[in-house]
Amino acid sequence: MIRLSLHTQLISELYRDLKRYRGLLFWTGVALVSALVIIYQTHQYRELMAERETLLRERDLLDVEWRHLIVEQNSLSEHSRIEQLATRDLGMGRPRDEQEVLVPWR
Repeated sequence: MIRLSLHTQLISELYRDLKRYRGLLFWTGVALVSALVIIYQTHQYRELMAERETLLRERDLLDVEWRHLIVEQNSLSEHSRIEQLATRDLGMGRPRDEQEVLVPWR
């Protein structure tokens, strides 16, 4: 029984201390929660920055590919190449004077 009374005295003493320093405990809790929120936000910020860097790298690669496609399109659409393909693959050529036909305008 002596042991139980020591525990109850200890508990009542702890309760009184908690009651006396409740403001300090409240602000300590607020500071702890604030620190945890800052840690979480820093983690989120770093993840977003890593994702941003990945997206910027991907954008740069797509931009380089786009430039290559533009150069390829320009080289494929040159008049000399089209004329060469028409002559070689389709057997086309410039019409002679006797092959020309004039279509009357109304």
